[in-house]
Amino acid sequence: MSFFPLMPARFALAVACVALLPISGADAQQRQRPAARSPEVTFHNRSDTVMQNLFVTPTDEASWGEDRLGSDTVNAGRRHRFRLSTAQQCRFDVRAVYSEGREETRFGVDLCQRPEVSLDGRTETTAQDLQRAGPVALFVVRNRTGNTLQTLKLTSPSGDDSDDILGAAVLADGASYTGRFVRQDGCTYDLTATFEERDEQTIPRRNLCTTREVVFQGSDRNTAPSGTPGAPGAAQEQLQVEIFNRGGITIQTLNVREARANSWGRDRLGSEVIAARNSFTLRMPRGRGCQYDVRITFDNNREEVRSNVNLCETRELAFTGPALAPGRGTRKTAPSQGEATPRLSQVAILNEGTNPIESLFISSSKVSTWGEDRLGASRIAPGDRFSTQVERDDQCNYDFRIVYQGGREERRMRQNICDRREVAFGGPNAFRIDGGGPEGGRRLVFVNQGRTDVRELYLTPVTDTHWGDDRLGSETLPRRFRLELRVPNEGGCRWDVKLVYEGGQTLEQRDQDLCAKAELSVGRPPRIGNLASTGTGFYVSTSGHVLTNQHVVDGCGTVAISRPDGKRTTLRMIAQDEGADLALLQEEGATTPALSLRAGSQTPIRAGERVVLVGYPARSQLGGVNVTEGLISGLRGALGDQSRFQYSAPTQPGNSGGPVLDEFGHVVGVVVSQIDKISGERTAQNINFGIKLDLVRTFLEANRVTPTEDTASQTLRAADILQNANQSVLPLDCLE
Repeated sequence: MSFFPLMPARFALAVACVALLPISGADAQQRQRPAARSPEVTFHNRSDTVMQNLFVTPTDEASWGEDRLGSDTVNAGRRHRFRLSTAQQCRFDVRAVYSEGREETRFGVDLCQRPEVSLDGRTETTAQDLQRAGPVALFVVRNRTGNTLQTLKLTSPSGDDSDDILGAAVLADGASYTGRFVRQDGCTYDLTATFEERDEQTIPRRNLCTTREVVFQGSDRNTAPSGTPGAPGAAQEQLQVEIFNRGGITIQTLNVREARANSWGRDRLGSEVIAARNSFTLRMPRGRGCQYDVRITFDNNREEVRSNVNLCETRELAFTGPALAPGRGTRKTAPSQGEATPRLSQVAILNEGTNPIESLFISSSKVSTWGEDRLGASRIAPGDRFSTQVERDDQCNYDFRIVYQGGREERRMRQNICDRREVAFGGPNAFRIDGGGPEGGRRLVFVNQGRTDVRELYLTPVTDTHWGDDRLGSETLPRRFRLELRVPNEGGCRWDVKLVYEGGQTLEQRDQDLCAKAELSVGRPPRIGNLASTGTGFYVSTSGHVLTNQHVVDGCGTVAISRPDGKRTTLRMIAQDEGADLALLQEEGATTPALSLRAGSQTPIRAGERVVLVGYPARSQLGGVNVTEGLISGLRGALGDQSRFQYSAPTQPGNSGGPVLDEFGHVVGVVVSQIDKISGERTAQNINFGIKLDLVRTFLEANRVTPTEDTASQTLRAADILQNANQSVLPLDCLE
């Protein structure tokens, strides 16, 4: 029997989400691509923490193989590169483990076509992954015992034991590990685990071909019956308490001891923390009694202790902590001795954008959590400012984070609040981040004049053959925003610039004289009246209201209906919601009938329903209206987004904003995106997403639009649905 020695995360934390991981061994990005059969692959760590392990193995191998990082790690925002033989095949499985133990997996990645992969630490092994065909099968082990799982072995029906498939690692409480095995060697095994604070536990005769998830619970319900070899013995009662952090500061440690015991024992959080207003489920075996002392420690080293708590009866335990949050995680340096009063800086936040700011966080650049929302119930309207006092530590650099209405975030990192008393968001004066550089270097400002966000920026002397580090790290540079950084004087005046936009497009500006100009515009500036992009919209009322995606109209000088005779009808902007990705426009004097929404009294959409798309994809090539069919394949969007659903009808650029129609021709959603637009991957096909109808109704009601609704009647062919919807679905032009 073949087992792959699983190399889980150090103190693995369960769950993850989609994205491939960067390589840190050689931070310089090569300007030229290596040979096809032995390419240099790059993994970019776009998560917010350190990558500890990286496994890259062919899809048909039964073992994850060696850790590609070796003794290295990959910090957040950094890359790791190595050469990988693709002489036999191009498809590889990827598994990354981060410092807090969480696991991220990707399967079937074509590294010949895509030699650079981004990992964001949020992609877990899904049920669909576990069902993939091929000689190598996958399974997932989840630790839900309240203790650290130390070793894990598999025993075949013939009595053959595997080595410890965790290798030198352990599996922390709450963590998951994705394993591999060869189907032809059989599917049924006993899984035996040993734990830090208890005897071993065995899950007997588990068929890993039919049951792909194996969960070790806090009780012994999964264990073998008494008398079975490997059975653990009598069950031990488990205590389970939800620990709530009601304060504004992260809880760093949690210790529990039996009342009046001399020692606190280990930190029950392990590598985790409890962020402000979050909770943590404490699971532990019951001791001799029910009375326990509980101690927590906040970011600022403040402790709270609850004595003689009856954990047999208590189900929830809340801690409030100090009223104000000083930072974002790492404990601060103690203030200078003899300093009687804190140092305060007055800072004004300017909203130069078009949406209200609903949340504001300010934190020292030395720490890693954001603390409390300084706005509370207040908002900063477009054009307004908000002043607040910041209690400084022993330095001046602070990070700012705001959240707009709708959920979009912006950040300004490493702002010197001793020198800068105003921080602007959303406008032409807004600095995205401080891009770093030597203190004595020349100051340089980049302005993004392109139509989309810049996700990577490289700056290197013309004499250098490598692009060097991504100056943005984990940040992005939105359009019309500015990036301030410093370049070393010894690099000379002539520099090359390379940009990578969110859609993957690359722009290079060579031989720029940075001594001659302190501000450099990157990206093509808009040309007034030029056609920038196209999309789809549809009438939702008899008053000419048109619904589409917000990203279709974002940044447009004018939005117009493209008529068959070549003329355009300009639409008036009514409302935009960036979080929902919906926009409402209106055509004055329109008389065209509106599409009907599926009535609210009808059954909600279900997986397996037939759907039809009517829209205008790739209009420059296809010309007119286009219709495609498919099924609703899932009721959630990417990363579990409950405001979206998944469908299989073919979708192309230009379909965005169009209607998703049921078999009666009623609107059940709005086309919003393809999977590759979200993850950057093109390995999946026909995985597309729509906006659910309840979110559409909420958006329309908020803007005083009452859509037409209808109940089910007679099922229609796609040709009839197209004929009925043709006049109500519109090709939209975005003009600069």
